[in-house]
Amino acid sequence: MADFQIFSDGSCDIERNLAKENNIKIIPYYVSLNHTDYFKEVEELPLEEFYKEMIGKNVFPKTSLPSVQDYINAFTEDLEKGKDILCFTITTTLSGSYQSALSAKMILEETYKDAKIIIINSFHATGSEMLMVLEAARMQRDGLSIEKIAEICEKMKIDGRIIFLVGSLENLRRGGRIGKLAAISGGILNIKPLIVLKDGEINVGGIARGIKKASKKIVELTTEHFKESEENYKDYIFTIGTTNLFDDVEPLKENVLKELPDANFIDPFRIGATIASHTGKDTLGLCFVKKYEFYM
Repeated sequence: MADFQIFSDGSCDIERNLAKENNIKIIPYYVSLNHTDYFKEVEELPLEEFYKEMIGKNVFPKTSLPSVQDYINAFTEDLEKGKDILCFTITTTLSGSYQSALSAKMILEETYKDAKIIIINSFHATGSEMLMVLEAARMQRDGLSIEKIAEICEKMKIDGRIIFLVGSLENLRRGGRIGKLAAISGGILNIKPLIVLKDGEINVGGIARGIKKASKKIVELTTEHFKESEENYKDYIFTIGTTNLFDDVEPLKENVLKELPDANFIDPFRIGATIASHTGKDTLGLCFVKKYEFYM
């Protein structure tokens, strides 16, 4: 079985040390705080600096996806070593990153004719994309082939979910990601829109007044999902992400565990610059995907 390298675009929000521990390489997005100068997230623009500007100075950042050349440069190093490539990207409804990666694949296959280059539109972003990529890394450690991992992830992406609240719809509106959310009255004082990312699409989850009620609504939507789908939540991995609502992370986890005892959580994470540029501050979300063993 040929050796292969796992990649993800930067929208997966995996912390760089965690990525390194799992032998995952990240291809970053670009972020601009002044709409003129673009910097690679994390590598050139540290997350703390990004949040200091966005929240502290009320800046509305802009993002730019990894270019075809970025993907070519990243993949070539491992192709030269004789490795195959498995790459995950954010859902195509939110970015053209998948198309950039696909174009790079087509170009590189002209030179590396025997290499396998598999690009997966994750249908997800941020924490659920991260969980999927981590599951792929776990499958790799357990000796599964690149083809089998890709096959499982194509099923996994259908079952995964992100359910989250945003402080307002202003950043989504400015970034052109408003879509089905246009009908939500997000401008009403203290109304928090709830968003569900499923099947690669942003869907309206409802609204709630205030962060605490919105957080409870996340739990309600999650328990409803498992009842309606008749899926066993114990087959899933969960995580919580936030921009700046750190004090609300543990209460959300505790409320989930009250409804779904012994749900398997990994450590919470801070939402990265690419996603936070579009959600804005006061974002809090629950992400979950099914463990790979339950597709075997």
